Amino acid sequence: MSRKEQKMTHSAFKCVQGAPIFRGLSEDDLATLAKISIHQQLFRQGTVLYDPTTPLDRMMIIDQGRVKVYQLNENGKEKILYMLRPGNIDSEAALFSQRQHFNYAETVEDTRICSISNQDFQTLLHQVPTLAFNLINVLGERLTALETMSAQTSNLEAKDRLLTYLQQISQQQNQTIFKLPVKKRELASFLGITPETLSRQFKLLITADLIKVDGRQITLL
Repeated sequence: MSRKEQKMTHSAFKCVQGAPIFRGLSEDDLATLAKISIHQQLFRQGTVLYDPTTPLDRMMIIDQGRVKVYQLNENGKEKILYMLRPGNIDSEAALFSQRQHFNYAETVEDTRICSISNQDFQTLLHQVPTLAFNLINVLGERLTALETMSAQTSNLEAKDRLLTYLQQISQQQNQTIFKLPVKKRELASFLGITPETLSRQFKLLITADLIKVDGRQITLL
């Protein structure tokens, strides 16, 4: 598909609708938000989207490509916090607060990003007060869900963290056989374990007949 065709098939409404922060809003609210959003800006591989000196001024929606979000330790060693893929949202706090980023974000391949700026969003809330009230209700429900999830996963062993991650990817792709979306060293960093520990956890899951692994292809059993 050509770039022109990609842009033609991109729906600003559906893009905004897919943001978890806006789930539950009416179609009228979503249409209003779509009008102030910017879509499919292209950022080449290796572009640093933000660093700890960059103002937190816009929410991003990944349309195509991948972005790694990471920190650097005192020795300059990179620790990946999470990977952003198509459909993922980043920097939602930018809509409500004014501060700087805490981490780094860098494209790992050519990436197209949609966004809503803090300034445009705040102006809209003043113009459409009902949108602000609707958002409060949506965010309240989401906060409750996040607190429940955190309580369920905070004490998981490394093996269970890996299995939970694989199950989430399976659910996102709606299939039990899928390709691991990140390199294993990136996954180890994301899970907060060493590559060697990650390899051991994969072996434990295989031995327990929970998964099959063929390179980066994973099968949930």
